[in-house]
Amino acid sequence: MAARNLTPKLSRREVLGLGAIGAAGVAVALTGCSNAVSASAGGSGMLPQGLEIGPTSDVPVGAGRNFEVEGTKLVVTQPVADEFHAFSAICTHEGCVVGCREKIIKCDCHEATFNPVNGDPMSGPANSPLPSYAIEVKDGVIYTA
Repeated sequence: MAARNLTPKLSRREVLGLGAIGAAGVAVALTGCSNAVSASAGGSGMLPQGLEIGPTSDVPVGAGRNFEVEGTKLVVTQPVADEFHAFSAICTHEGCVVGCREKIIKCDCHEATFNPVNGDPMSGPANSPLPSYAIEVKDGVIYTA
């Protein structure tokens, strides 16, 4: 009995088509591996001036509180009396919402922590600082500056 060649023959067009499908699959799979957070997730660090964020009395000394202003999630900290800082409340690692816990800004998704004074990453997987927002305090109320 003679041996038959069972290898299927693919046209050049079929090979290129399969290669394109494979490349698209790899691109989709790698999308979840990115450390980047889009600007829309946490804001650009800019908000219009004069927007009310909230009263200073809502932000405890040595801690912070989350606010939302015009759809932008913020975390405002007061590390020492009468010193306020505002940052995006969106983690730079994978976009989870952060909050103040035990005198630091923390992301509960992957345990990233950030400095409450400058937003710099302190531990965990995040390697970029939280975008900061300019603020001012007038008559016990925090506003965007």
